[in-house]
Amino acid sequence: MSLNAVIFNSEDKKRVKDFLKLPKRLYARAELTQNEADELALLNGKHILSRYFKITPILVYRDERAVSRAVVTIYPDDSAAYVGFFESENDGAAAGMLFDTVTRIAADNTKTEIIGPVDCSFWIKYRLKTNRFGIPYTGEPYNKSYYLKLWEENGFEVSQRYFSNQYMVVDGNEGCEKYAARLAEKQNEGYEIKSPRADNFDETLREVYSLLIELYSGFPAYKRISETEFCVMFKYLKSILDYDMVKMAYYDKKAVGFFISVPNFKNSVYGRMNPLKLLKILCEKMKPRSYVMLYMGVDQTHRGLGKALAEAIRRELKKRRVPSVGALIRSGNCNKDYMERLIDFEYEYVLLKKSIRGNETV
Repeated sequence: MSLNAVIFNSEDKKRVKDFLKLPKRLYARAELTQNEADELALLNGKHILSRYFKITPILVYRDERAVSRAVVTIYPDDSAAYVGFFESENDGAAAGMLFDTVTRIAADNTKTEIIGPVDCSFWIKYRLKTNRFGIPYTGEPYNKSYYLKLWEENGFEVSQRYFSNQYMVVDGNEGCEKYAARLAEKQNEGYEIKSPRADNFDETLREVYSLLIELYSGFPAYKRISETEFCVMFKYLKSILDYDMVKMAYYDKKAVGFFISVPNFKNSVYGRMNPLKLLKILCEKMKPRSYVMLYMGVDQTHRGLGKALAEAIRRELKKRRVPSVGALIRSGNCNKDYMERLIDFEYEYVLLKKSIRGNETV
């Protein structure tokens, strides 16, 4: 059986179809987190962020069967190339050919390193899951359990680590005294911590943008986008939020912090909607069985406000008496061990990097 790597463009309808079909072959229905509409928009150069980068999609075939895929993303002002949308059968030779092609494209574009997995943009999806495979929670980067091995066999090394904490039901106040004290302190200082409403969602989203566009700027693979682009990409949150589980912090009527949680819809929010999916989403939103704490940010001049926001969310979780996930915390973050006694277990994720020089790996 022969292997063949193919670089293609959006006019090659057969390759596009093969690219989109591969994840559906690899994952059980309950595991699939593919957003086919986004993938197709990116392949066609019509995604709202497409103006920022150039992509090269790759497929590796074993005979006539597509067995491995990826997209190389090139930003003109970045010394790194980014590789994402990686999916592969557990086939070392095929993955090796794929990553050899990725490396050649990066070198041909005078890049000095390759970072991944990054699905074209920090704002779309990045990171690789390394443990506790099964049913993904909403917002989780999800992949096959053998992917880390395939990346490491092809010269990639871990450059960043991330964790998600799986929390048991909040049943008391033990261990959170300093967070409770910080919430009271901030309220006494004139901070207002409250939940937004659906009818002011658009204004709240703009306030979140104004904060995180600077707060997240030090994250790996970060690229600045416009407020309009951000609002288009995250407008989907309006229909899935439990607004009591979202907290905004204001000081002198200016937004200075946010904490965004969503019900855990698992993978129901991905892909094409149908009546059954919509019904599942509606039922989960009405009576969530767990939550995912997705995003948090605080203006750095307002020290201690993060603990106050976390305490406000903990109190909401206590009312609901359901478990939760504190999602995708960067290693070393001071909030990683919040509510430590309630941590059931940790999920782990990584970002990987490979240095290159010319056409050779350093």
